[in-house]
Amino acid sequence: MNTTPPEASPQPVQSQMEDSTQKPMISVIVPVYNGEVLLPLLLQSLSRLNYPADRLEILIVNNNSSDRTAEILAESPIPSLTVLFETTPGAGTARNAGIRQAKGAFLAFTDADCVVDANWLNDLLAGFTDATIGAVAGTLEPHALTHPVERYEALRLNCPGHRATHVFLPTAVTANVMYRADVFAQVGSFLECTGGEETDLNWRMQTQTPYRINFLTGGGLVWHRYRADLRAFCRTQRYKSRTLIDLHRRWNLRIPTGRKELFKAAIALPHFIPTVLKHSLSQRDRLLQEPNRVLWEGIWEARLDVLVPWERYRGIREGLRLQAPSGEVNSQTSPMQQPSGG
Repeated sequence: MNTTPPEASPQPVQSQMEDSTQKPMISVIVPVYNGEVLLPLLLQSLSRLNYPADRLEILIVNNNSSDRTAEILAESPIPSLTVLFETTPGAGTARNAGIRQAKGAFLAFTDADCVVDANWLNDLLAGFTDATIGAVAGTLEPHALTHPVERYEALRLNCPGHRATHVFLPTAVTANVMYRADVFAQVGSFLECTGGEETDLNWRMQTQTPYRINFLTGGGLVWHRYRADLRAFCRTQRYKSRTLIDLHRRWNLRIPTGRKELFKAAIALPHFIPTVLKHSLSQRDRLLQEPNRVLWEGIWEARLDVLVPWERYRGIREGLRLQAPSGEVNSQTSPMQQPSGG
């Protein structure tokens, strides 16, 4: 399996494979908000998909971007690309706009901050090995990890990441998943919000239909690009924890109180220096050659060990304060959109 992100290619090379009539129609759906920096590499990878162009449609949903997203999409030479526009903010809302237009028997999802492998669709499609599989979750790898925030999110938190074992039922992330179109016909689309909508969809599929998720252990490869932005990272941790309250309430699960996260932050504080030393000792080979960098990485790791549970605690407490009255079910809307589109 190729685990190296593809090189940029100036020309689309979408396959016109033989026996294309035997291939099912696939719709690829990507939400994007202010993606001018991220889109070029994503579009390059989509142009290289090894799947017949006449059996493929790529639906990119511009979620009311204010940068050059619209111009970049308009200039794309990908023949199977259709650009949609959704004014209501939210990744779930944007994905639903794509679902409404999709003609495929299978719907594949990824995000603007991702890069897909040329065999992505073929690998996911091969994962539907029997009629009980409603979704196939592909492999996610980091595109590049150059900053401690990126490494922490990817390697320590495994985010974004599928969860074959979860608090209730398995769930797949929309950075890399393919569903049968029949799933949406049976259980409806994503919640009109950003945060928890993919988990909610996966749980509805598994409780309302015989379908289950097949988690690939290789293949269906997508590389995720992280942002070395501490403020954005903390904001995301806070927001995900806040929306967790609504998800748990909707599914009658135990509501988090935040005490566990607060305890983790309190424990991490006195372990700050030991964490720095532990990291330095684990990097003995580099310690003599680049001591400052190794020390800098250790300080970042110790800092994030405190910040992550603290921001999650803050998010949970905000969610509890905003919690709707018992029995009332509504969707939360995102306080802001993320430029990654996911």
